[in-house]
Amino acid sequence: SPSVKAVDMDVQVLTTGYWPVYPKYPNIILPSELLALRTKFETYYNDKYQGRRIAWQYSLGNCIVKATFPKSPAPKELIVNVCQSLVLLCFRHDDGDDGLGLTLDEILKRTGIEDRSELERVLQSLSMGRDGTRVLKKVDYDSPPTKTGPSPKAATGKDGNGSPRKAKKPRVRRNVDPQDRFLFNALFSSNQRRIRITNITMKETSEERTKTHETVSKDRLYFIDAAVVRIMKARKTIDHRMLIGEVLAQLKFPAASADIKKRIESLIEREYMERVEGDISKYKYLA
Repeated sequence: SPSVKAVDMDVQVLTTGYWPVYPKYPNIILPSELLALRTKFETYYNDKYQGRRIAWQYSLGNCIVKATFPKSPAPKELIVNVCQSLVLLCFRHDDGDDGLGLTLDEILKRTGIEDRSELERVLQSLSMGRDGTRVLKKVDYDSPPTKTGPSPKAATGKDGNGSPRKAKKPRVRRNVDPQDRFLFNALFSSNQRRIRITNITMKETSEERTKTHETVSKDRLYFIDAAVVRIMKARKTIDHRMLIGEVLAQLKFPAASADIKKRIESLIEREYMERVEGDISKYKYLA
């Protein structure tokens, strides 16, 4: 709603290695209200934690967008993700310069979501989702023009049993063509005040799943190394079992003792630590 300017933002900070790899949108175009809050948080975070770097994961963000529809007496609260919210904001003031709607490329330029397949899924979720969530209207470029003639009631006719036939609704293509247009759905109505619109998820292939697991495992190796070095630097000398236990206590993700043992061997090879002479079950930190 253009009249609502107050924006609240809640930020959750998590270390990179604790979650899988998600798509990033480096050129995403945030509204000025969110940009001001993001800058304010970055200033606070950089002052408190010097040396750390923030990487914003917009694909994991959620928003509550307040929207007003002519058919609804009260505003609706739409629970959407960040990409969906940016697409909705494209229709905050108009349906494009010509009033005929926005194309995929025009929405891409306004939002900065350069992943076309992701943008297509966002548009599908907002215009072709389940009943009660279609806040946008999709107009296919190849749809037949509206014909003038008798009213739908008169054109329905009757079937072989004498019962009136129902008028067929025009079928809307499920995929998104670059020439298709999207408009604000002024006829939208719902009995619910708060509406959750889930995005259409892309099916992950086995190759992509394997690659994701490999990337996460590689990232976690660095955290195991850092935990071992921290403990060794503080203890100077420590027993193997005690070292394994303290490492497991520090890690925020599940790890096997065998994996930690491999990282210890790697650190020994790189001369961060060594085994105590005469007692191979103990390790000594090398400054």
